[in-house]
Amino acid sequence: MIALISLLAQVPTVPATPSSAVDFTWLFLKMLLILGIVCIFAVLLLKYAVPRVSFLQRLNQGKFFTVRARQAIEPRKMLYVIELGKRYLVLGVSDHAINLIAELGRDEFEEMNKPVISDR
Repeated sequence: MIALISLLAQVPTVPATPSSAVDFTWLFLKMLLILGIVCIFAVLLLKYAVPRVSFLQRLNQGKFFTVRARQAIEPRKMLYVIELGKRYLVLGVSDHAINLIAELGRDEFEEMNKPVISDR
């Protein structure tokens, strides 16, 4: 280790002159070009490849749950009825929280979902 330091200490240094200085302009332009290519590749990857991942497809196709109904209560506050297996969950959703309001059975949901026929 000491021998390496002593060798480095003996290396003569020469001040840079216009003929010996390295021009970094072309290196900088190549770096910008490669950065642009990497950014375009990342955007294409996120836009086209990620949605085709099987786990995300299953979520999008509703194999885990399905939103059966939604109702706005106030701005940025919603009620959702989610079908999860054989259960129906009523969820209250705001900017900062998701709360379980009620759990419905299939019969209760179908009863609520019947069209109302009025006799006029």
